[in-house]
Amino acid sequence: MKMRLRLFMMLLSVSMALFGCGASESSQPAKDNPSSPADQSSKENSDDKKEPVQQDVDDMKKEDSVIRILEQNLQYTVNGQEKENTAFLKFNDNQKYSMYVLPEYELSAEEPNKDVLFLSEDDSIFMRIELLPQNSNWDTIEADAKTQLESISKNVKTVSLPEDPFFKEAWAMEVSNGDEMISSYLIKDSELPLKLMIFTKKSKNHLDPFIEMAKTIGK
Repeated sequence: MKMRLRLFMMLLSVSMALFGCGASESSQPAKDNPSSPADQSSKENSDDKKEPVQQDVDDMKKEDSVIRILEQNLQYTVNGQEKENTAFLKFNDNQKYSMYVLPEYELSAEEPNKDVLFLSEDDSIFMRIELLPQNSNWDTIEADAKTQLESISKNVKTVSLPEDPFFKEAWAMEVSNGDEMISSYLIKDSELPLKLMIFTKKSKNHLDPFIEMAKTIGK
């Protein structure tokens, strides 16, 4: 009888020990799956929150970029005759800008920081385009431009500028030498400062179309 009781107690002790080990193992977190479903759900929610932010950035970039149409009608005057024609968008690799060019004219690079827009049938009629640094010293540039004109003729005159946003705070002077007319324009735009030097003739005055095309210059 005592032998049976002792055997029963031993079996009971072994059973309790095994039960305790099983409970201990089940209470430990699974090592094979370091991320619980709750953690994964939280991560997915976090990713979902990030996507609209990136979308907003992309939308802002699209708004900042300027999309220009391929053609634009321009009104201008040549020798007192009013005209209207379709100008086509041209991109300039030399100074990295675009502008609308009328069919009778051609845009070409002249120097690393200068381009010329000239009349196709007479390249002595042209406009030199120079994009200036935004921190330009206008006093120095004005003095240099006037000196250039004085080298052609001492009779330098100030040009009356029209009421146009393009000419806001602009500087302009001109000289004439026989049939030739040379004008210098400094466009003091804070975003896109320009120096334009226009060579035309009294008998073939293309000053106005050059100005109208220059007004379309943009980055």
